[in-house]
Amino acid sequence: MVNINALTTEGKSIACLLRRIPDKCPKCNRHGQPDFVTATYLISSQHVGTLHAAFRCPVRECRALYIAEYNYINQTSPMQWEILSTPLNRFLEEQIFPKNIKEISPPFCLTFNQARIAEENKLDQICGPGYRKALEFLVKDYLTNHVYKANAPKQEEVKKAFLSNAIEQHIDEDRIKRCAKRAAWLGNDEVHYARKWEDKDIHDLKSLILMTVSYIDLTIESARYLEEMPA
Repeated sequence: MVNINALTTEGKSIACLLRRIPDKCPKCNRHGQPDFVTATYLISSQHVGTLHAAFRCPVRECRALYIAEYNYINQTSPMQWEILSTPLNRFLEEQIFPKNIKEISPPFCLTFNQARIAEENKLDQICGPGYRKALEFLVKDYLTNHVYKANAPKQEEVKKAFLSNAIEQHIDEDRIKRCAKRAAWLGNDEVHYARKWEDKDIHDLKSLILMTVSYIDLTIESARYLEEMPA
């Protein structure tokens, strides 16, 4: 990895080596000459990889930091890069889940974190359905991969069931059921036209999902100890 913030080639600054400077901010969608912050690229003996240049929006009310991706142009002197895209980058740490949850439901962990990225980037109309989908993966994977691990007919029944029915008819642990039911109620509000729970929002949905995660993890972990240490 080479940092080229202050690097020059044949007397040219790095900004001069970029074929085009992205003058439209992907956050506020306004135009203006952005402030160049820094740039890095991967280089080896065989090739020069993609260059990532960081810019800051010049609009006073925005000042968002975004990254432009550039592709190296061969056989040019001095070396130059052609712009590929300007995604808005939010440096969001992913939600870390317990080992039991990662083992029984990788799709839940992936979907939940994708919904978090959407929420962080102010995509408030699609992050809710994403959390609702994550909840369904969590509940059904818990049932098929743990509760009914050795029961193929029950697994198929759970897979075909509505989420509410899967929770009501197949989850016996009371704390999991109570939290998962309420998370499903709020998840349904995120995908339906009219909301039933006007005083609840996406933060309540996430809290209920994470409580469901905690109770599932506790149930799995306690069952493991009871099996390993019989009375």
